Amino acid sequence: MKLNYDLNLLRTFHALYLEQNVTRAGERLHLSQPSVSAALSKLRELFNDPLFIRDRQRMRPTEKAEHLFPTIETALTDLDGLINSERHFAPDTECRHFEIAANDYFEVLVLPQLAAILREQAPGITIQVRRLSQDMSEAGVMSGTTDLAFGRQVEPPENLVVREVIREGIDCLVGNGHPLLERLDSAGRMRKEDFEQHAHVLVQPHTRLKSGIFKQLEGHGLKREVALAVTYFMAVPSLLERSPLIASLPTGLCQHFSDQFSVTTVAPPVAFASFPFHLSWHRRYQKDPAHRWLRDQIIECCRNSGE
Repeated sequence: MKLNYDLNLLRTFHALYLEQNVTRAGERLHLSQPSVSAALSKLRELFNDPLFIRDRQRMRPTEKAEHLFPTIETALTDLDGLINSERHFAPDTECRHFEIAANDYFEVLVLPQLAAILREQAPGITIQVRRLSQDMSEAGVMSGTTDLAFGRQVEPPENLVVREVIREGIDCLVGNGHPLLERLDSAGRMRKEDFEQHAHVLVQPHTRLKSGIFKQLEGHGLKREVALAVTYFMAVPSLLERSPLIASLPTGLCQHFSDQFSVTTVAPPVAFASFPFHLSWHRRYQKDPAHRWLRDQIIECCRNSGE
């Protein structure tokens, strides 16, 4: 028997499953709440199941909805990839908006280069950078509502494509008048006692991953007295200019801040291992020519920022 159904019903199912809220699903699909409710009624009839049951503040998926979701998401992803791959793309005429979830490392070192490229080659492409949240799923990249994520990925889901774009070291940053600058060892490295005796400013991670310097400090037996914790890398240099604090930051940021502020980059008392930054995207965008072009530009910007 031939079935006749509206493909948009599957998109509504997908949005409801991700949002578990009729209003938010409507916002995702640019539909009114009554339209989403009407689509849900048709979905229930099509699959002969309630699919979503109201539970306090959310629409809880039924067992059948849980079973259907992976197949529906795969089908929509493959269909979107097929359609996107056939689109004509020319940077100078493309008009499109992209959202990128990232921290201010990206905004400081990568975005200025990217903005210059867009201004010269693709003036119709606009970018909105959103803060990389505690959970990558909250950032929207896992569902494809956010186009790209810049940050570290550990054990990503199968629907994400992940590429390492930068590998960074860790250096220390201090104000130009910091007393420890007169006490560096013969190799120009900060002494362990100075690292431990002087107070530090910490950039609090916006993700649950604390595998960078946190674990390395423990591994090397280094102690760190944190006097201030801030939420942005950009808050650090002005603090160091006015206090005898120490900051441990990615090497690229240390070099950038040393050029722009009255601060000095100093090698830490031990050699910290490098760590990666990843560029991630939902696989439905893998063959999208505009998305691929933007990814290539970001990857090139990352390569240049490390030189």
